[in-house]
Amino acid sequence: MGRLLNFFKRDALTKRLESVKKGDIEEREKIIEEYIPFIIKTASDQLNRYIEAENSEELSVGIEAFNEAIDKYEKNRGNFIGFAQLVIKNRIIDDIRKKSKHKKAIPISQFEEDDNDQLQKHFSIDDFTKNFTLKTEIEEFEEKLKDFQIGFSDLVEEAPKHIDTRANAIRIAKYITDDEGLKEELFRKKRLPSKKLIDQLGTSVKILKRSRKFIIATAIILEGDFEKLKNYVGSSKGGVEGGL
Repeated sequence: MGRLLNFFKRDALTKRLESVKKGDIEEREKIIEEYIPFIIKTASDQLNRYIEAENSEELSVGIEAFNEAIDKYEKNRGNFIGFAQLVIKNRIIDDIRKKSKHKKAIPISQFEEDDNDQLQKHFSIDDFTKNFTLKTEIEEFEEKLKDFQIGFSDLVEEAPKHIDTRANAIRIAKYITDDEGLKEELFRKKRLPSKKLIDQLGTSVKILKRSRKFIIATAIILEGDFEKLKNYVGSSKGGVEGGL
């Protein structure tokens, strides 16, 4: 679930981007600096090779693309990270095409097989499909959270910090979704069936209160058609310990 919280943090990032659009140059520089590892990874994935952090022409292209994404981003485009990733990859592809125009044409038969495979990876839509699917799940998940008066920023602030606490919250969420009565009550009343959980699990009011939003969010993921988000929860520290 820890990695999933990174998505929730994007709500806070959106607010920072709004500040940048109002002319906060210092905030723009901070965001770019913070996301250099993301830019490097995105460009490296597109090029199918690791790019150096220093004296790299491809990194410069990536930073310019990230900066462009900041300028062009609007909320209706989905989450910023997915949008920035697409802009960076498109600019890397543009750079590849631009450079290829200045090279002497070589018969395709002279390319090594590995080179052909790498070139095809530059134009693969597989990453886009995965990103699009995940973005769609996140948007639907966000709508489900609104029914419970929960926002992404709430999850960032209130999610359990310790693995044991997080694992316990995930166990409670799984217990709810495995019990038809508890599940029905949760989604009908839009609140935790606290008394029944205390009676059946022996948990405390304090635990339920502290992890309430996290438990509800996890239950929504487990019950909904969120395959990619389920993978994040199940493979995370806390998810494994929680029995997912």
